[in-house]
Amino acid sequence: MPKQGLEKINWLTAQFASDESEAAFQAFVFRRNLKNNVWGTLVGLALFTLYVFSDFIDAANPGEMVAIRLTTFVLALSVMSLLFFKRFVEHHDLVTAAAIILIGSAMNLIIWRQPLLENTYYIGLIQGFILFGLLLRLSFVSMTVATVVILAGFALATFTKPDITAATLQFANLSGVAIICVVGVYLLQGYQRSDFLKALTIENQNQQLSVLLDDVRRDHERKLAAMNMLVHFVKTPLHQISGFSEILMSRLAGEEKAAPDDDRVESARYIKDATTNLSNSVNRLLTYHRLDEIERQNEFDTVSIDEQLCDFSDMLNGDISIKIEGAAGAINTIPVAMKTLFESLATFYNEKPRQALSIEVVLSVESNAAACIVVRDNCEALAQEKFLEDTKPLTKIDNYLTSAGSEMPMVLRTVARAVELVGGSFDHEPLADGNIFKIRFSNNRLATSGQALSQLQAERAG
Repeated sequence: MPKQGLEKINWLTAQFASDESEAAFQAFVFRRNLKNNVWGTLVGLALFTLYVFSDFIDAANPGEMVAIRLTTFVLALSVMSLLFFKRFVEHHDLVTAAAIILIGSAMNLIIWRQPLLENTYYIGLIQGFILFGLLLRLSFVSMTVATVVILAGFALATFTKPDITAATLQFANLSGVAIICVVGVYLLQGYQRSDFLKALTIENQNQQLSVLLDDVRRDHERKLAAMNMLVHFVKTPLHQISGFSEILMSRLAGEEKAAPDDDRVESARYIKDATTNLSNSVNRLLTYHRLDEIERQNEFDTVSIDEQLCDFSDMLNGDISIKIEGAAGAINTIPVAMKTLFESLATFYNEKPRQALSIEVVLSVESNAAACIVVRDNCEALAQEKFLEDTKPLTKIDNYLTSAGSEMPMVLRTVARAVELVGGSFDHEPLADGNIFKIRFSNNRLATSGQALSQLQAERAG
């Protein structure tokens, strides 16, 4: 593989200055160039042979011309057949150059065998230069050598004729076309090597990206393993501490001398509450991070939003009244993420410190085929700044360590992350007497039919 600083191209040969770089390039284009050279030479040889019909019209000695063409066909085909052998395949550039020199020399022999230059046999050489320059992928050196040999043979064949003016004109025309074709091959070789370097750069970047992706995947797996281990080693002690604290509170409260405001009872209650808060934080943190695993699995299925809302209403505490209107149909999304969304939303309302709470949910399908859920409650208004802070992804940790309260606010954060996974948006609007949460699913693909929507609405109204 080319090393940094060795990618300079020799201006004389149009090849890499470094042998290592040139070898890598030749290996990169080997199959493609071999295919082009074989098919390009065969096409040129076929056209050269098909022009045998013109010899019966233009040639002074058509029989001799036919013999030259057929002999050249056999010889050139024999040269190309060397590519069936592995040792010659590696040098297909030289084999191809030899074949086109043979075809060009045969064309010069035909011109030399004509008594005059009145016919336009040299046009065949012009066509050959253009054809081989376009189809073949010879190196600049091989193409230049072949062109010079053919031009030299043409000069010997034409300047021995009595019409020096015609010979000069034909040689000038042929030389102009030959120079253009050789320059084109020179530029093409440079472009090929430039593309090769770009391909190497892209390949190296892809390899580096693959390594980075593997690191990210391993980090993700380690993170989930650490979270699961945290739950495994922390959850049981937390349950034990909470249970023993409750036993201690019961015993202290049952003592005859224990006052209701005994410090020992308060201390035990504080331990129990702190343990409960810690357990909740651990569980919710694990739930949040398990959404990353759900995203990686990327298992989609059809999920009914209306059924999810029914399950959501069952998850609410009994003292919370809920009213659901409308219908939104179904979407093709990640079922586990959708379930986590409504479970976390139910947790958010179940933990609200209010004696009375009512929720109104309106389902609809918008004009752009996006399912929409609007949740209106009469809870204490949540400031927009607080909402944005509580739904900020855990990748942004600017002030979490100084967050007030005994628990990290994870419920709305989990809702926002789950909405992101199911392909939607989560918005909030504070009211004077409550809040409005709007969840819009932008990937709604299987909207419920109008008849089914009407039936759902009638069932809810009944």
